[in-house]
Amino acid sequence: MTARNQTCTPSRLQHISLDIIGIKLEPIVNLASLHPVGAEVLSVLHPNLQNERFFHRQPAAEALTLLEAQLAALKNSAEAKNLFINLPITVFTEHETFQRILQLSTPPLNIEIVEPAAFFSLAGRLRARVIQRLQQLARLGHRIWLDDIDEVLVQPFLSCQLPLSGIKIDKEAFWRLRATPALGQLVSLCFQLAENVLIEGIETERDHACALQSGAGLGQGFYWPSWTWPED
Repeated sequence: MTARNQTCTPSRLQHISLDIIGIKLEPIVNLASLHPVGAEVLSVLHPNLQNERFFHRQPAAEALTLLEAQLAALKNSAEAKNLFINLPITVFTEHETFQRILQLSTPPLNIEIVEPAAFFSLAGRLRARVIQRLQQLARLGHRIWLDDIDEVLVQPFLSCQLPLSGIKIDKEAFWRLRATPALGQLVSLCFQLAENVLIEGIETERDHACALQSGAGLGQGFYWPSWTWPED
């Protein structure tokens, strides 16, 4: 996920990609109290790039290198608490990248698995290995989330027994379902998978009201201002 605005590039990110021009933190908010409970670490790209295409083709090792640089930049930030970060499923399939996750010297993270449908394209043995590694991360205190879940994708995960702490509902699904009972039904299914449900794409007071009424506990979106992280 990327932020909308441009920022200055922290010097430690420059060696990873000149296309990444900054870091931004987007608040994760308790829908009932409106209090921030965490922040998602976002990469800001040059405006002529398409975020989905850029990160879809990013190799697992490069994705982890970017994460390591972002966490190093945020290490001494008082605002950077309870961080949410994004990683592709390939990071958990490859031995070297998984070992690098284990070696991160950070407080427990909220690890969002992006493009979670890729989990079902894995061979059975590899899928079992991913589950085992996610369980290992959960035992270390990390919290595993599925990103961009909708009413279709939620169904096959109901029988997977993944060690999930949270589900993030895709903003397109929220916008499509927000005025219908189907949103509450989707939230209920998500609660069958994990104890936390977060709705993405909240941009207006009406959005906030719909998300709160659905039963979800957390929200994210441009309704709450994000903030940039300056260079050291």
